[in-house]
Parts: sequence; structure tokens; C-alpha cells
Amino acid sequence: MKLYVPEPDSAAFLDLIAKSDELVASSAIAGTEVLCAVYRKEAAGDLKAGGARAAFRRFLADCKARRIVQIPYGDDVTAATAEIVHLALLRPRPIMIRALDAIHVASAIVIRASLVVTTDARMREVAVLAKLRVLP
Repeated sequence: MKLYVPEPDSAAFLDLIAKSDELVASSAIAGTEVLCAVYRKEAAGDLKAGGARAAFRRFLADCKARRIVQIPYGDDVTAATAEIVHLALLRPRPIMIRALDAIHVASAIVIRASLVVTTDARMREVAVLAKLRVLP
């Protein structure tokens, strides 16, 4: 989202990607998340008319050019998601991770990523439990 719609910390994320040699990958569910988020911003008046469509087209172009690699939501991600949910919730102090965030962490595990980029506190905490490095 921060790559397609200006937000206070967008510049930092753009800089992080520009300086990285790492593959930028995301769960295939990100497309739906970006689509909903940009249209919510347009409906709220944070984007001008047509801004959501333009932002989503930029996201699709990045995926098509493989600047962002989409991780399919298959049986491997489903199994890893179950493990992440258990890791987060079956502990003395459960981490109330949301479903889509669990899928993102599981997708990172499936592709053997070493790093997850997120600003969500619960997703960060679960990613660390799963032995992933987290930025920012």
C-alpha cells in the first residue's frame, strides 16, 4: 500500500526497496488487499477520483514485471498458516493475529524468506516468533 499511495512513511519504504537486493514477494492475497485499500482511500476522499484505479494498475504492473513476486495461496501456505495460528494463539499470552497477516507470515515461511516488512505490531510479533527478521 505504502508503495502506491502516499503515506507519511512511504518514502522510507520506497528507499528500503530501492536499496535492497532482496526479492520483493508477497502473498497472492495482497492484490485483493491493495484493491480494497485504494478504493477505501478514494471513497474517503484521500485519493482523487480515478486515483484508486491508477494505484491498483501500478501494483498490477509491478507484479507483471516481477518487481513483486506473488506467492500462490496453495496447500503449502495453508499448512504453514495453521502452524502460524497455533504459534500465535496457543501460548500463555496469545498474539491476536488476523487471518490475512497469518497468511502473509506463512507465505514468507513457505518461500524461505529471511525478512518480513510490516508495520503491524501483531504481525511483527508473530514473524519474530517464526524466526523471521522484521523491518522497519
